[in-house]
Amino acid sequence: MDTSVPLFDVFQPGLLRGQEYLPYDPSKGYFYVEHPGEGWRVYLRAICFIHEEGAIYDPKRFLVVKRTGANHGGKSWEPPKGQMEGKDALKHPRTSIMDLLKQSIRREVEEEAHINVLHNLEHTGLVQQAIEPDFKPNTYFHYHIFRAQTPVKSIQRGLNWFKWLKEHPKFFARMK
Repeated sequence: MDTSVPLFDVFQPGLLRGQEYLPYDPSKGYFYVEHPGEGWRVYLRAICFIHEEGAIYDPKRFLVVKRTGANHGGKSWEPPKGQMEGKDALKHPRTSIMDLLKQSIRREVEEEAHINVLHNLEHTGLVQQAIEPDFKPNTYFHYHIFRAQTPVKSIQRGLNWFKWLKEHPKFFARMK
């Protein structure tokens, strides 16, 4: 992370919105905001720390998912996260960036953890700004960090889905 660059305010009015198809996944258009005068571009990502609803709050106890195909003993467990896609964000040009981030993280949580009930979803105010090695100059990404709670019933539904997928590898292989 480059601490010499100030954190860009992606919530300010007047930013340009767009999408770009990037080399590491050319099938998806990734959403960005760009300052029309200063020229910086920021791709938006979100991550959500999901805690069990009704349990005593412990910030170190949260739901994690494992990337498909990752080494069982590797460090591949993480909270649900993902990049905001242009196909979602550009359909709603008047929707605030914060609301778009919330919609995006809800979609990512549903896709990665199969949890569709998030209560008290909130932006923590924490943002990681960094660059990817193959980014053009003056191009960054932000991880906006959210937290939420979900009922045990919702967690169990997700676990049941993954158990079913494990028992049905042919079905899993057909999923995109």
